[in-house]
Parts: sequence; structure tokens; C-alpha cells
Amino acid sequence: MAVHQHQPLDEARQLRAEAAQVRLRSIRSQIAIALTFCSVAEWQLETGYAEHVDAVLAKLQKLAATVRRHLNEPNHVPSNEVERVRIELAQLESRTLAVEERARRNR
Repeated sequence: MAVHQHQPLDEARQLRAEAAQVRLRSIRSQIAIALTFCSVAEWQLETGYAEHVDAVLAKLQKLAATVRRHLNEPNHVPSNEVERVRIELAQLESRTLAVEERARRNR
């Protein structure tokens, strides 16, 4: 009987771990997409289509804030991955700041 009582707990633990992995993959995908948007914004600045850059930058800032908030939530992503994702987020934020600076210079 004791084995059956632990089985739902083990299953719940496994489901929480799987959910954290899915959220981790989602966050990493969002960061990758955001880096692509940085490339798009850079291209817009180079080619004279800078009127859309502010909208892209606003979305990038919102995404970064959302990712940061989720990283601060306990168990939202596997704890052993938090620092790596923070590094990826810092790279995104650095690139976003570079695009912002370039956009300011182009005005």
C-alpha cells in the first residue's frame, strides 16, 4: 500500500520537472527570437527603415523583463539552468542596448 501512496507524489514531481524543462526551452526560444529581432533592427538602421526600430526595441525590453521575472520565480526553470539563462539574457540585453545606442546616433 505504501508504494501506491508514493506513486502520485513521484508522478507530480516528475510533471513539475517536465514543466520546468518546457518553460526553459520556451525561454531559450524567446531569447533566440529576440536576438533575431536585434538583427532585424540593425538591418533597419542600416537600410533607412529606422521608423520601426522603436517598436522592436520596446518588444525586446518587454521580453527581457518577462524573462527576468520568470527567472526570479522559484522552480520556474530548473535551478541548475538559471545562471546560464541569466548569461543568455545579459547577452540579449547588451545587444539591445547597442541597437538602442545606434538608433539614438541615427536620429
